Amino acid sequence: MSEKRYKSSSKTELAQAYNIRRRTLRLWMKPIEEELGAYVGKAYNPKQIEQIVTFLGEPEKAEYIIA
Repeated sequence: MSEKRYKSSSKTELAQAYNIRRRTLRLWMKPIEEELGAYVGKAYNPKQIEQIVTFLGEPEKAEYIIA
């Protein structure tokens, strides 16, 4: 089985992937925001996306964040 490759994604794309509002996403991610690091260039990098998916679980619409 091949490992999933994530792409850099904005908060809006992440919220769409999880089918939630951006505000809800922010609340869900609050426990891991320090270990995630900076939100640079209006996008999370692929490593950060992987951390988010590990924490929150597989999103409903994963095609928004998979490369």
